[in-house]
Amino acid sequence: MNSDEERIALFLDYENLAIGARDDLGGMAFDLKPLADALAERGRVVVRRAYADWSYFDQDRRMLTTQHVELIEIPQRMGAVRKNAADIKMAVDAIELCFERSYITTFVICTGDSDFTPLVGKLRELNRRVIGVGLQASTSALLPPACDEFLFYERLEGVNVPERHKSSRGGGGGGGRRGGRGAPPASPPQPPATAE
Repeated sequence: MNSDEERIALFLDYENLAIGARDDLGGMAFDLKPLADALAERGRVVVRRAYADWSYFDQDRRMLTTQHVELIEIPQRMGAVRKNAADIKMAVDAIELCFERSYITTFVICTGDSDFTPLVGKLRELNRRVIGVGLQASTSALLPPACDEFLFYERLEGVNVPERHKSSRGGGGGGGRRGGRGAPPASPPQPPATAE
């Protein structure tokens, strides 16, 4: 093995990616292979983790385990608000890994959520390279410039977006999280038109 080869840790905010692919890319299922191929060109992926409530992603779970991804369960609790549970767990795990495994040179943070911008900044401060990955229509405008490199999932080789959704791909700038959190503000109401 080349001693200069990048050692990569991959962290997937899976709910963000899977729901984003379904909603923004014409019902597509998220496929890890195009991302894995792109990362293989950049180094050796030594850690693969995906965060979600896996009871909602049964088929995805099978696909990820065949690709040697460790599934981190973030369960939904009845009547409890789960706000940011996956985000917090993912951020804590990334920082812990940064300190425990100094040989990891690159962290890949797969999400469009701007809540991860402080994590990206801290990893870079700790002398780690950070690659972000997200969907163009749902990635916060704050996240790509914070990273050393940012890859839009639908632009990766091997991702085949249905034809009717190719032209509707926006330029990013969305809130990066489903369900309205972080969404851009609505346009101010327009005054009623006056008849002349």
